[in-house]
Amino acid sequence: MTRCDHEESPYQLLYGQAHIHEELLSFKFRISPDAFFQVNTAAAEVLFTVAREMCFPEGVADRVGGTLLDVCCGTGAIGITLSPAVEQVVGVELVPQAVEDARHNAALNGVLNCQFLAGKAEVILPRIFPQLSSSEEGSGGGGMAALVNPARAGLHYRVVRALRNQPDVRRLVYVSCKPDGEAMRNFIELCCPPDPQKKLTGEAFTPRVAVPIDMFPHTEHCELVLLFER
Repeated sequence: MTRCDHEESPYQLLYGQAHIHEELLSFKFRISPDAFFQVNTAAAEVLFTVAREMCFPEGVADRVGGTLLDVCCGTGAIGITLSPAVEQVVGVELVPQAVEDARHNAALNGVLNCQFLAGKAEVILPRIFPQLSSSEEGSGGGGMAALVNPARAGLHYRVVRALRNQPDVRRLVYVSCKPDGEAMRNFIELCCPPDPQKKLTGEAFTPRVAVPIDMFPHTEHCELVLLFER
């Protein structure tokens, strides 16, 4: 095999530590070999701060309540750093090792309001949205915000459909490492008029702000953080 993951061919530690450890915005993180983590940590702090300001324009010092849905959460870094502002964080991640890291990182930082689910977002989101909506109604909290941080391929169309058709999601922050690629299809599907043929029946989002972050100095690439609202 030229490419395989830990499940197909388990890693064997030959020398040194089994994990990398990083610290961002006063939070500590453990990172496994399979897990994604921003390598430019100084710029990652800027990225997380911008994402936090977009999710919570009221200011993170004020606990706004509600739920933050962290899709493609990796090791839980963004969700954990934003956790002080919300009632609960629900993270979804495909890589099992990254989910183990996220749970470990929440415990390591004493964060008790985060849960992380392993699996495909297109399978998990339709399953958990009904119970999240019920908890929001029962708590009378600050609504539901979503933050998505997919790989270059963008979000699966069923993830976009689930987010678009969930009326409780009023604010969506999209972190894109390749906004001119497949992510553009996601932007269009989030913002286009309702399309029953594509099962996009929910109210359309509107793009409000786009902030480029220079995560890759001396290259033509940048990370783009976008805020969508409805």
